[in-house]
Amino acid sequence: MCRASTPLQLAGQLSDLAPLVIQKFTSILRHPRSLARPTALWRPPILQLAARGYPDLQATVTRYRVGPKTRARVRGFGEARVPAYLVVLRLSRPDAQAVSHPLAKGWIRALVGAGRAEAVHELSDSHTPMYCWLIDANFEPVHSPASLFSHFLEAA
Repeated sequence: MCRASTPLQLAGQLSDLAPLVIQKFTSILRHPRSLARPTALWRPPILQLAARGYPDLQATVTRYRVGPKTRARVRGFGEARVPAYLVVLRLSRPDAQAVSHPLAKGWIRALVGAGRAEAVHELSDSHTPMYCWLIDANFEPVHSPASLFSHFLEAA
């Protein structure tokens, strides 16, 4: 198999190699368990991202409700659709090695759809990259200003 070199090419290969993983991500995102709970016992769901020829990754998926201030900022940004949730996805490797950034970006593009990846914001490019994006009530990505998430890691 020819290894892809760009996140867009990786997304295409990952979509072809792991369509069931992408379907499972959609199911997890819509499932009530992915919605963050204010209890100590709640843990976000973890999805195994596996595609032959690539290192296995784990995606921790958390969804938060969006408040009126965020909705107003997004509306002021020029987006017509109303955001309902914030999705936060952290990628890690089961062997605790650093996640390859091109591979992480390839998976993000494969999971949300290459044409919608511009709505995704990279919060951290560390050992375990973290991404976030807003979605509407139909779970479709909503464009938002990057400044909306500039202090997200400090607050988390």
